[in-house]
Amino acid sequence: MMNRDQLEQPIPKSIFTIPRQAMVVFAMAVITVVFVTIFRPFSIYESLDFLVTKNLSHIINSTEDAFYLALATAVLLGCIMVLCSRIILVKSARAELTYRGFLIWCMFEFVVVAFGITIWSSTLFHPENIGIFRLFFKVLGRTTCILFIPYVFCWLYIIILDKASQLKALRESIDKDEITSHKSHIIIYDDHNEMRLTVKREDMVMIESADNYVCVWYLNNGQIKKSMIRNTMKRVAEQLSDSCMQRCHRSYMINMDRVKILRRDKEGVFIEFGIEGVFDVPISKTYLQNITEWLMK
Repeated sequence: MMNRDQLEQPIPKSIFTIPRQAMVVFAMAVITVVFVTIFRPFSIYESLDFLVTKNLSHIINSTEDAFYLALATAVLLGCIMVLCSRIILVKSARAELTYRGFLIWCMFEFVVVAFGITIWSSTLFHPENIGIFRLFFKVLGRTTCILFIPYVFCWLYIIILDKASQLKALRESIDKDEITSHKSHIIIYDDHNEMRLTVKREDMVMIESADNYVCVWYLNNGQIKKSMIRNTMKRVAEQLSDSCMQRCHRSYMINMDRVKILRRDKEGVFIEFGIEGVFDVPISKTYLQNITEWLMK
C-alpha cells in the first residue's frame, strides 16, 4: 500500500487531534463488533471452558450469553486502552510523526491490547488449563488477526485525510499564484468574458476607447504596440477596478505606475508617459480627484 519512501513521509499534525482519534477508535470498535459477531473467528470464546466466577452465574446462562459478555467487555477494554494510547500519542507527538513511526505505534498497541485482554481473560474466565504466557501469545495472535481489518480502515482514513490536506494546500497554492499573477499582469477580456490579452503590469501603458472596441497600448521589447479587443470601456474598467489601471477620461484608462508627469495648462490637465509614440492623455474633471489621490499615495 505504501513504499519505503512513503513510510518516511510525515503525517500532518492536523490528523492527530483527540476528537479525530476518538472518532477513529469508535469506528474501529464498531467494525470489530460487527466482524466478530457475524464471523465469530477462531471460536474465540466458545472454545473456553466457561467456568465463570460464581458472582456472574446469575447473568450467564449459556455459551451465547458468555460470548456477548466477553465480546462487550473485551471491546470496551480494548477501546479504553487504544484511546489512552492515542491520547498519549497526541499529547507527546511534538515532532513530526512518520508513517513508519505510526506503524510501530500500532504494533505496540496490538501488544498492549493483547496483554490487557490476557489479564482480563485469566481473571474473568479462569482458563486454568492454559498457562499465562501461552494464553498471551494465543490472545496476541487472535487479537492481531481481528484488529487487522479495523486498523487497515484506520490507515486508509489517515491516508485519505493526508491526501485531502495535500489537495487543500495545493489549491491554496494555486489560488495564491493566481492572485500573484493577477497583481503582476494585466488581463484584458473580450465582451464574451474570454481572456484576449495578458500584459505585464510594467509594460502596460493605457487603454483607449474605440466605439465597441478598446485599443490596448503596451510595450513589447521597448516598442509601443496596440491591440484591438471587442469590449466596451465601461466593462473593461469594471474588470480592472482593483488594478493599477485607472480611468482618467471617458475614453482613456492609464497605467498609474507609468505616469511620469501630471501637467496642467490652459487647455486642461494631461498625463505624460515619456514614451515615444504615446500622446499626452487628457484628464477630465470627473476623474481628476481620483487620479490626484492615487499619485499622492
